[in-house]
Amino acid sequence: MKTSKKFQEAVEAFNKLYKIGTELIVVDDFGTEHVRALQSEAWIVGTNQALARFEGISGGYDIKRVKHKMKRKSNDLGMSYLVPCDAHGVAV
Repeated sequence: MKTSKKFQEAVEAFNKLYKIGTELIVVDDFGTEHVRALQSEAWIVGTNQALARFEGISGGYDIKRVKHKMKRKSNDLGMSYLVPCDAHGVAV
């Protein structure tokens, strides 16, 4: 079975958004959150799983376990919008 185009685009978007070295929040098997630095781009395994390497975690870790943070920003017109952030709330 072939990986869907939509899934491939999601992995490409993750790689564009989060550069290697970005600290992100990953959730372990017990639901505990950890701040870990991204050590690789995400890659596709099989047809429906994407993995990336994170500091302090051996092997690839499912990017579905990354907790995405957002930050509200405002533009010059007073309109607010959300932008993705790293684990410390800094816009990426």
